Amino acid sequence: MKNLIAHSILLLLLAPCLSAQTTYPVAAIPPLLLKNADVVVRAYDLTFNVINPGEATQTEHKVLTLLNENAAKYSEPAFYYWAFDKIEDMEASVYDANGKLVRHLKKKDIEDVKPPQQFVDDTRYKILRLPARSYPYTIEYTVTRRLNGLMFYPVFEPQGSPAESVERARFEVKMPPSLEARFKEVHLPAGCKTGPMQWEFQHLKAFQPEPFAPASSFPLPKIVAAPTDFTFGGFAGDMRSWASFSAFEYQLLSTQRDLPSETKTALQNMVADCPDALCKIRRVYQYLQANTRYFYVGLGIGGWQPAAASEVDRFKYGDCKGLSNYTVAMLQAVGVPAFYVNVRAGEDEQTQQFPDFPNAWFNHIIVCVPMGKDSIWLECTSQSESCGFLSSNTDNRPALLIAPEGGRLVQTPKYDETHNITHRTTDIALSPDGSATLESKSIFLGISQDIPAALADRPDELRKKYLYRTLNTNDFEIKAIEFTRSKDRLPSVEQRLSLILPRLASVSGKRLFLPISLLVNKIEAPALDSVRRFTVQADSRGFSEEDDVRVSVPEGFRLEGEFVPVVMSTVFGNIEMSVRQEPGGGLVIHRKLVLNSSVQPKERFPELVAFLKAVAKADKTKLVLVKQT
Repeated sequence: MKNLIAHSILLLLLAPCLSAQTTYPVAAIPPLLLKNADVVVRAYDLTFNVINPGEATQTEHKVLTLLNENAAKYSEPAFYYWAFDKIEDMEASVYDANGKLVRHLKKKDIEDVKPPQQFVDDTRYKILRLPARSYPYTIEYTVTRRLNGLMFYPVFEPQGSPAESVERARFEVKMPPSLEARFKEVHLPAGCKTGPMQWEFQHLKAFQPEPFAPASSFPLPKIVAAPTDFTFGGFAGDMRSWASFSAFEYQLLSTQRDLPSETKTALQNMVADCPDALCKIRRVYQYLQANTRYFYVGLGIGGWQPAAASEVDRFKYGDCKGLSNYTVAMLQAVGVPAFYVNVRAGEDEQTQQFPDFPNAWFNHIIVCVPMGKDSIWLECTSQSESCGFLSSNTDNRPALLIAPEGGRLVQTPKYDETHNITHRTTDIALSPDGSATLESKSIFLGISQDIPAALADRPDELRKKYLYRTLNTNDFEIKAIEFTRSKDRLPSVEQRLSLILPRLASVSGKRLFLPISLLVNKIEAPALDSVRRFTVQADSRGFSEEDDVRVSVPEGFRLEGEFVPVVMSTVFGNIEMSVRQEPGGGLVIHRKLVLNSSVQPKERFPELVAFLKAVAKADKTKLVLVKQT
């Protein structure tokens, strides 16, 4: 008893010292981890414990030191949960720069919110409202989850961005003997695997992203985990192959395809005079766009199982799953086989799915209609997209086609410099004082028409606001602007533009200095780094831009000197520029720029810099018009 009392007294005496003990002082961060960093991950532990094919627990512990204002987005972590993924417990603390505890999280500091959207689903977020401090400071949190339905295993990314350094990180998966997990390892440093299902990372340094590098080249380590056998929402499946996972998903679809008999009859009458399948596809797609709207519904298994086609037909709305399933059902009703397709959508997500690693990391549904050697692709959530065209959100990436006999991985269409085209013809009437009027007609095709197509449906005020912000000329007034969309399989937009330019050319004595490039996209050449780490890509998709400009020059003015044509061809693309003076004194300017999407070795970066500098120099050229005496 004496020893127990003495021990208790000792603890009481030590308590003030223990409470004042510092943790995670910024001074303890190795200097090599501070360079290029906005955040330092002091510790990151993720443990995933699989109990059976449908149940697991997950514990995430993370300590982040926020170094500057660029790290503000890390200051209030948010954690998604839904019907199959429940958060059981959360703890968090904040420490000052010296590592002294400032505040421990209380329940009132956890905000449980519904995302700000007008959809029907069971998604919610828990947000840690941690008090902000002067930089640098440190936050620490632990989140415990219970998962019921295991189609997804974790994706572990110890270094979430180039602006993060990592002091220490650890990932472990625990499996019962009867089950098997699979892993896809991406950009892992040597020696980080410390067990069959265990990885540890030390001292991952932040780095500056390099310009003109493919996003996939950044060496951010990632481990994608996936099940082999699993259950989800009462359905059993396996991911040993894309075919077996497709068979699982077909279970979710097979009962959802029925349409009312009167709808089938109406559809068949609607396409009765069609000479071929393409005509039927276009009419069904037009019917879909005219009679339905997008509305997300994702309650429980409905987050993956589409609403019945009969329900979409009745209520005239659905999400990507429901509308795509409805479209497949309608096409089947008119005798055109079509397929429901999983895809990972996103402007920069082309490389985030792995053909050699069956998994469920998709986030969107589209439709594919095989047409012999070709296929028609349909984005069913858009009321304005062209039939057969996929935007930059879903182009050029692997997609999983779901079929009764077992699906397969396919590739969505690639739109490159032969598709993404801008062709512009411009007439300029130049006055002796340097002012001018401009009339221009531009044709945008492929991905290049995405923004003009969006502007076509916007009020005139928004169109002008966009052009005032983006046109490559300083002082102008928009007199008129008009957009006309053509919804072909490769869609196009015609833009007609009328401008007043008070100071197009600068005046010096009897000379006018006229910019050679007016409406083209401005090209910036990067600095030539002494050391290049990553591969090189001039443009993520590739585009072609061609301009033909006619300039009516003031009477008595002629071009001084001769413009030396610019012709340059490289592995990254080519540039052509020429100027011709017509007998009447007018000028004809021709410019064509092509950038392709080829990925080249890092050693060719100087060639790209030289090419872009040549383009930028040519575009900055001013023609000198001199008044004849």
